[in-house]
Amino acid sequence: MKRKVWLAVASVLCVLAGLRYWQVNANPLCRGVDKEIFVKKGQEVHAPGIDFKILSAKMVKEKENVYLTVKVDLKDRGYYADGKRGIIAAVNNMYFNMPYSLSNPSDLDVVDGKGHKMAIGYLTSKTPQPLTLKFNNVRSWYDTENAPARFSFLVGDGNGYKKYSMPLE
Repeated sequence: MKRKVWLAVASVLCVLAGLRYWQVNANPLCRGVDKEIFVKKGQEVHAPGIDFKILSAKMVKEKENVYLTVKVDLKDRGYYADGKRGIIAAVNNMYFNMPYSLSNPSDLDVVDGKGHKMAIGYLTSKTPQPLTLKFNNVRSWYDTENAPARFSFLVGDGNGYKKYSMPLE
């Protein structure tokens, strides 16, 4: 008798797991970047959920690596991306972009507007602005590129992503 009960319970759980799998994977939405918008240094940008301005960008090329330091002013208006909210999600969607090649996210630490170094995970909408972000990339990849390197910021609008880019050269 116990064996029949366990068999029935296992059958019901398998059916429920199958239904849930079917529900989750029924209509996957894998939308990528649908538009790239070029911005200039100092331009105020009003994107969905966030306003930002790139105050400065300095690229330094060394023998082995290329380093990028970007100072950006962010104003959170309910930004949401990749299951995260606010400034953390915004910084996680910023890249040192080599077109048609490699895109690297920022280092794990940023410098806030008061000069304090802090981990990305501790950023809030009350973090003093502007933030200073540091990126690096391999020099050999940089040297093979046909298009200029860019600082890029992906902003989701519910139907995909807009890539806001500033050419660095």
